[in-house]
Amino acid sequence: MKFAEFRKHTPSGQSHVYVFVCEDNFLVEESKATWTRIFGGIWDFEKLTHKEFEAIDSSELMESALSPPLFGPSRAILVTNAAKITKKRLEDFGRIAELGQSWLKIVLVVKSRRAVIRAKPPIPVIEIDPLRAGDTVRWLRDQYGVSSDVARYLVDNLGTELQMLHAEMEKLTIYLRGARPPEIVDVDQLILRSEQFGPFELDDAFLGGDYSRAVRVVGAMVDEGVVPVLILSRIVRVWRQIFVGKVLEGRALPGEIAKAASVPPWKAATFVNACKRFQWKGVVEGFEILIRADRAFKTSSPNPEFYFDAMLWKLMR
Repeated sequence: MKFAEFRKHTPSGQSHVYVFVCEDNFLVEESKATWTRIFGGIWDFEKLTHKEFEAIDSSELMESALSPPLFGPSRAILVTNAAKITKKRLEDFGRIAELGQSWLKIVLVVKSRRAVIRAKPPIPVIEIDPLRAGDTVRWLRDQYGVSSDVARYLVDNLGTELQMLHAEMEKLTIYLRGARPPEIVDVDQLILRSEQFGPFELDDAFLGGDYSRAVRVVGAMVDEGVVPVLILSRIVRVWRQIFVGKVLEGRALPGEIAKAASVPPWKAATFVNACKRFQWKGVVEGFEILIRADRAFKTSSPNPEFYFDAMLWKLMR
């Protein structure tokens, strides 16, 4: 179900233990209010990793379940990465689930349906649909009142992780002080910190096949302190646009292709012509190169400038 549907959801029957399938950490935090409504009453939420949760003795869990608190709210625990819960702890869940009333509620958070915990008796499962780019764009529009263009630009450059988007929108809000709605140039200057080049400079370099210009733009971003993963996300965005352009090449009008690829309408003809210079084999190989780059920046510490220079040469050769 969509997270908006979960906010209004009332599970059939009452349980003391639930499995919550949700891949976005921000939504896990946001879910506390809905869990409070589902459980009824007032609850004090703890967020524990599966290791921290495993360290709690079984007797302590049962005592929390059986004994009403003398002071303050009842106890609720959100367990992250719960797919790694041990078999012994599953037995504890069974005993708590069989209680008629419990002053302890447990929510086991897993990232995917494949990681759902199997226990006896079965633990009810509530699954939140993975966020797509369109969902996140709508969330930004609804939550912060930004335009569709700005929301899409944020998602294209930062991804769909709500925690990061929320943090960056807080920066924009403070930066603008409510004087006007944020624009793409604000996102570029404050979040992506590309002060030497305009928001479409890297796009134009790619689409124009200008390797030297692309290297200068990326080098300036590295010098300004933009983290490599964010720079990579901008390159990935352009590559995805090229992919969409190739898919629709000869099948739609330039304006329709530009709209599908999230390219400004005034650049439609230029974009379509630029896509013709790319070969399918090169586009496919490009995604493999970008995946390796993502892995490299997240698992090791290559020299960003040298790495990007070599990567851009492979993509634009």
